Parts: sequence; structure tokens; C-alpha cells
Amino acid sequence: MGPFRGARGVALKFAAGVAASAASALAMAKPVMAHCPLCAAATAGGVAATRFLGVDDAVTGTFIGGFVVSTALWFGTWLKKKRSGRELMPYQSTIFIIASLGLTLLTLYLAKLLGSPDPAYHLFGVDKLLVGTLAGTAVTVGAFALHKWIRKVRGGKSLMPFQGIIVTLLCLAATGAVFYFVTK
Repeated sequence: MGPFRGARGVALKFAAGVAASAASALAMAKPVMAHCPLCAAATAGGVAATRFLGVDDAVTGTFIGGFVVSTALWFGTWLKKKRSGRELMPYQSTIFIIASLGLTLLTLYLAKLLGSPDPAYHLFGVDKLLVGTLAGTAVTVGAFALHKWIRKVRGGKSLMPFQGIIVTLLCLAATGAVFYFVTK
């Protein structure tokens, strides 16, 4: 039957499919896009893979937080392009991030994935998924700010292609690793 049997085999096949899709998208991405659907797709792939592989909720929440920010920033960029470079409102990105976070947490709560009274789902008395999501949101905002700072210091140039994506995913992975060892 091979190495891909049962639920774990399905999860591995799914993760491989997500990785192949992300690699294809990366190969075809326009290099001028500052924050693009690829960021959101890569983050969503991380969330899907961790959920299917049974990783702790704090780690999964970290990637959910990254997805929240990536999706909000991508939507804001898309909307700005549709409006000929004008923002819809002042502080548009901040408002979209807060709205995206609120809607995501509401969805998780309504799906009964958030707010369990079971202590196994808590970290320091707070729901692990909530802690991870808030941490992932903060880390992603910080990583994007770091990416912008590096570009500013270098006169508008990145250190490497896809720097924003790489910095964000490395920061999320480091945060996830911390949560993994704290909750182990």
C-alpha cells in the first residue's frame, strides 16, 4: 500500500499538494507585488497542514493569525487598486486587520473551536487557539514592519526575492516553535 495510508497519509498528500501549489504560484508571481495572494495562500497552507497533522492549537493559532493579517493586507491592496490607488478610508489596513481578526475569532467561536472549558485546550488559563491567533497576528504585523524597514534602509531594495514572504514565514515558524516547546 505504500507510505501514504490512513488519515496521516491523506494529510501528507494534502500538504504535498499545498506545497506544489505554492511553488507553482511562486514561480508565476509578479515580482512587483508587495503583499499578494501568495502570502495568504502560503499562510493558509500552513494552517491547513498543521490542523491535518494534529499540531497543538497554539501553533495552529499562530498561522491563523498570520493568515488573518495576510488576507486583510491583500484585500486592502486589491481594493486600493480598484479605487485607482486611493484608500477607502484612513487607517484602512489597520481597520481591515482588526475586522479580519474579529470575524475569524467569531467564526472559530461559532464553530466551537474556540472557548472550550477543557483545560487541555488552555495555555496559562487562556484558550490556546486564541493565544496563538493573537500572537500570530502581532508577529505578522511585526514581520511586515521589519520587511518594510529593511527595504527603507536599503534604499527601497529587498535583500532577496520574496523577502516579505520569507521574513513573515520565518517569524511565524519561530513563534510556532516557541509554542511547540511551551506546550509540549
